[in-house]
Amino acid sequence: MKLLLGTTMIAGLLIAGAAQAADMPLKAPPRAAPYYSDWTGFYVFGFGGYSWGRISPDDFSIEEVFGTGFHNPKPKGGVFGFGGGYLWQYGAWVGGVEVDYGFSNEKDTQTFTIAAEDFTERLHSKIDALGSARARAGYLFTPNLLAYGTAGVAWGRSELNIVGFDAKPTLFGWVAGGGLEWKVPGFDHVRIRGEYLHYDFGSTGYAFQPIITINAKTRDDVARGALIWSFN
Repeated sequence: MKLLLGTTMIAGLLIAGAAQAADMPLKAPPRAAPYYSDWTGFYVFGFGGYSWGRISPDDFSIEEVFGTGFHNPKPKGGVFGFGGGYLWQYGAWVGGVEVDYGFSNEKDTQTFTIAAEDFTERLHSKIDALGSARARAGYLFTPNLLAYGTAGVAWGRSELNIVGFDAKPTLFGWVAGGGLEWKVPGFDHVRIRGEYLHYDFGSTGYAFQPIITINAKTRDDVARGALIWSFN
């Protein structure tokens, strides 16, 4: 009788425990850490786009000197080039360094002709080279899409020709901008990019030898796309 009573009590306790366990809420499985594709490593790229610049004398405007119909030079045209860099990835954050060199076809030609006197005034300007060394920092909004900002030092070459007198200074200044970069699914080494860059070369001396040197501020804006090959 005692054995039967003990067995019954143990069975009852086991059934009650099982019922209580069944009523308890189940814990959700731990959330998986987000996955980000690997962006760390070296890369090279080629780019092409469009650029528009401004050359503004410090002490006067071109219209004041040449008269109505002329303006401060605004060269514009295509730009293409190449570059390379390195990226480091920390979770969803990406940083790195990059250098590039571009060939520009920005030009602006202004003319004014007095037919009766057989006289033509001509002002020609161009920016034919742009380069930079920049830092980059960005965030991966998806494993394959990077939004970034960039800034650094810049150099370039411009030219002003006024009625036959030429000045060709080398430019130095800063550059800043940003863009989006996308890793092509199924092609882990291929990325494409769209970006905007603003170049500011400050005041530069345009030396029209042997007559005069004019100080002028030179700025340039570039919208470009790039095809990238990464080695990671």
